[in-house]
This record gives sequence, C-alpha cells and structure tokens, in this order.
Amino acid sequence: MMVSYGITGSMVAAFASPALVRGLVDGLGAQVVQRMGIEAGLQMGTSLVFSGNFETIDYADIGLAGLFGGKAFIGQALIDYESEEGLKTIFGIGGEKSIWDTSIDFGVGGFNAGYNRLLKSSEINNSVVNFVSVFNGGLRTMVSEAASPNR
Repeated sequence: MMVSYGITGSMVAAFASPALVRGLVDGLGAQVVQRMGIEAGLQMGTSLVFSGNFETIDYADIGLAGLFGGKAFIGQALIDYESEEGLKTIFGIGGEKSIWDTSIDFGVGGFNAGYNRLLKSSEINNSVVNFVSVFNGGLRTMVSEAASPNR
C-alpha cells in the first residue's frame, strides 16, 4: 500500500506510524519527543510563513529543544542547521552565524526562559504555564525569523 503513495507518501506514512512514535517515546522519553514535536511545529510554521517553503527549518533547534528543554536557547543561539544554508555557528564551524542573529536568539530565548521560570514559581495552574510557554516559544521563533536581516 505504501508503494502506491510514492516516496514522499511512504516517508510520511512511516514517520507518522504509531510504532515509530512509540519507539521514540520509549527510547527518548515522552518529554523529549513532546519538546521536539512542539519545536518542529514552530519551525515548520515560521518557515512556511516567512519563506513559503520548509527550507529554513532549523533542525539544530529541534534537536536541542528535545535534549536540553528550557536551557536549549543557549545552544539554539549558537548553532543553526538549515537544509538551505547548511551548518552555521558563531564558532566559525560551517558557515558564519552573524552576531546579530545570535544576539536576537539569546535575547528572546533568555527572556522566554526567565519568564517561564517566573510562571512556574508562581501558583498558576500548570496547564496555563505550559500553554503560555508554547505560545512564547512560537513568538521566539517568529521574532528571530522576522528580525534576521537574511530573510
């Protein structure tokens, strides 16, 4: 059946299969997969809005969000990996990531991380804190995309 959908359809079917998702959750942990899923959705949305395609998705941001959670913004500010431009770092490995892009990523990501810590220390319902965190994550990606002079 998957052959009739072609290569792209087969990849989508394989990627979305429940067995694969269960394997990811078992292997990586539910929280890691959840953070990676949220970041992937944010990256796909902003890439589609700002470039009209999925070529500016930052795959490094997705992986770092899954691995490091709230502290991921530090790595996300230093490293980018897009299919269009390849690897860009502030360290000069790969392409050169500009100081401007790094500053925007640090500033917005740091604000979001501090704001989330403040919300978590308050007596607000945890589901409200999670909703605000996801909303702020979307704003983080949109602001860093919109403020980048390369877009």
